[in-house]
Amino acid sequence: MTREWLHADTAEPFTAWCVHCGHKTNAPVVVGSIERAGGAPLTQYACPEHATQYGAGPSPDDVIR
Repeated sequence: MTREWLHADTAEPFTAWCVHCGHKTNAPVVVGSIERAGGAPLTQYACPEHATQYGAGPSPDDVIR
């Protein structure tokens, strides 16, 4: 392990699969969340082109007061 390796900017951008078209997108938009009995909720993502079909609404990261 070298010092350069420790400080290298190797983080890849976050990508996700669109729930509508099934294509991988580099700009995922949170469009829903599915609660599961056996673990953490499953976050659903859509590509920017299809995100508008799911309507505007809070994401799991938003705080509703």
